[in-house]
Parts: sequence; C-alpha cells; structure tokens
Amino acid sequence: MNVFDFCIPAHLKFGVDVINRLGNMVTEITGDNIAPRVMLVTESVLHESGTIKRIKEILQRKGCEPIIFDDVVLNACSDVVDDGARRARISHCNVIIGLGGVRALSIAKMIAVLANNEGDIMEFIEGKIADNPAVPYIEIPSTPRNPFMFKDEAWITDARNHNSYILNVPPNTTRFVVFDPMITTTLTRRLTATIAIDIFANAYEGYISSKANFLSDTLFMNAIGLISENIMPAVNTPNDMTARANISLAGFLTSLGLSMTSTGITASLSYVISSKFRLHKALASAIVLPHVMDYNINAAPEKYVKMAQCLGENTENLTVLEAALKAIEHIRKIILELQLPTRLDEFHINRDDLISLAEEARKFYMFNYIPRSCDTEELIAILQSSY
Repeated sequence: MNVFDFCIPAHLKFGVDVINRLGNMVTEITGDNIAPRVMLVTESVLHESGTIKRIKEILQRKGCEPIIFDDVVLNACSDVVDDGARRARISHCNVIIGLGGVRALSIAKMIAVLANNEGDIMEFIEGKIADNPAVPYIEIPSTPRNPFMFKDEAWITDARNHNSYILNVPPNTTRFVVFDPMITTTLTRRLTATIAIDIFANAYEGYISSKANFLSDTLFMNAIGLISENIMPAVNTPNDMTARANISLAGFLTSLGLSMTSTGITASLSYVISSKFRLHKALASAIVLPHVMDYNINAAPEKYVKMAQCLGENTENLTVLEAALKAIEHIRKIILELQLPTRLDEFHINRDDLISLAEEARKFYMFNYIPRSCDTEELIAILQSSY
C-alpha cells in the first residue's frame, strides 16, 4: 500500500443553499470587532444567472457592502490579477471571495496573494515568493471541476506571451470552500457537457497517477460512476436538478481526490491550448482526452477495465486489453453523442503550432506523476493524433 498525505486545511461547506452561510464565514474570518471589507472577484457573465446579485445580497444582510470586481472575462490573463490586486490594496480588503470557473478562481486566489504582498504578478510568474500571508480567501466554484480547489496552487496565463503557469500560493490561503451544487445548475447545455467531460478527464488522470492510493481511487471511481449515470440526463434535461447536482458531486469528489494525486497529460495540454488559442479549457480537454487514453492504456490496463465496468460496459469473457479498450470507446461515444468538437483543426490551430504546444506543456510538474513517461516527441504525436 502506498504512503499518502491527506490534508485539506480549507474549511469545506458543502450542500444545497450552503451559500446562505457566506456572511457568517466572512465575520468568522474578520471577527466581530473589525468591519469586513470584501472584494468579490468574479466573471461578468454570472450577472445573467443572478448569482452575483444573490451573493451581494447575502453579504449586505451581514452589513457588508462588497466591492464587485467582475473583470474576469473569457480567457482573462495575468494583467487582470494586477488590476484586482491594486483595487484590493487601495480598498484595504480583508477578505477576497472568488466566484467562477477554474480560471476565475485562480485569478481570485492570486489577487488574495498580491493584495498583501509587494510586487506584480509577473514577479511571481518569474519565481518571486510571497513574504506575507495572503488576504484570507473564500472560494465559490460556479463550475464543479477545479483541480486546485484543495491545493495551494493557481493557474495563470501570462498576458505578455500567453504562456501557461501553475503558481504556488502561501499555505492556508483558502479559508473556506463553499460548494453549493445549486450554483452550478444554471450552466448551458454545451457547457454542462464539456465540464462533465473535463471532470471525467481529471478523475481519470488522478486515478492512473503514480500518486494514486486506495482513498483517491475510491473517490475517483465514485466520481466516474456519477458522471456515467448522470451526464446525458444533465445535458438533455436542463431541469433535471438531481442529475446536475450529481455531476457537481462528481466534480467535488474529483477535486478532493486530486488533493492527494495529480492530473497529467490531458490537463497540461488543455491549459496550454486554452491559453494560447483562447479555447475553453474544457473543450480542449474533450478533444485530447481520448488520444491520451490511447497513449496510457498499456501503463494501467487493469484500471482501464475497472473504469469500463464503472461506465457500464460489459467486460465479461474479454481479455484485459479488450476490456480496457471499452473505456476509451465509451468516452469517444459520449463525446460524439454530445456533439463536442473532436479535432484541434476546428479552432484555427496550425500543425506548425503543435511543436511549441508540446514543448510548453512538457514543462508542467504533472509529468512527474504520469503512469507512462512521455517526452516531447511523444507529446507531439498525441497532438498530431488529436489534430
């Protein structure tokens, strides 16, 4: 049995309408004798669902008038971090709340770091270490798939060259994670589909990681089962709140599992493709995932068999390899049924770009924990098969 560490210092609040307790969390951080000065870092698109208005009203009921920093647009880069940090410093914010998807939450987390430290985000990208603790940070996912939810990390795109970086943040920056499944039920059909596949990709890579252990395996297999049972109802029946809540639960279990393990090739490539070509990270993940699964199959065939069975495939009387292939076939079938893109050339990516994408993706630390070694040439081959 592998030795593993399991520690999530952030206080987790999970459940339907748990967002209503947000005001109490803020006052718990600041104390009764200090006026809370809160900045809500979020995506402007969340005004449409009323989520920002709801959170603002919850905080106002606690006597807090939050600053709304909603400059996190699609494919926002590092310059947004600097803008938000300047505003947080000027306003003397003592709590930062992040609301949104993976990119928005990473930007919010880095704003919390910079708000209490000198320097700009470029210095941190270039290796600067924070001298002071971050401003206390509360995270509210609007899409249930953040692999950094229980890690002291954040994903940032450099505004100068659109390179992708995973930055370390001071320990205990995240004080609360508020996971309310109802916040994620306003997603569009297409976004629900891509996010569900992205959750599967994270669970799959965590499951086959060399850091995996019996507890993470249990979490990932439960997540994969929830996705298999609920993805089509969640996508095809928008008012099926049970199915959508179960997809959210799968995302939560996956994030919890990733606190112990690591994502891999799919995640690395999707970060880079998203940053370079302003393609939604989950879409990039859906395109490359089946090809990464092809690459890794011989490194963890028994786990592929278990995934196939969890996905509802009949593996009786099949060889291990035949049964393992059923997992890949199942995912390909789902992607086609969901009418998601399957080729990189659909997004104005040139073949000449594949080399630089592979070189940049290969720099991520996740390659230390993949089940089969993968050099730059092999990574280029995966991208070519995805093209």
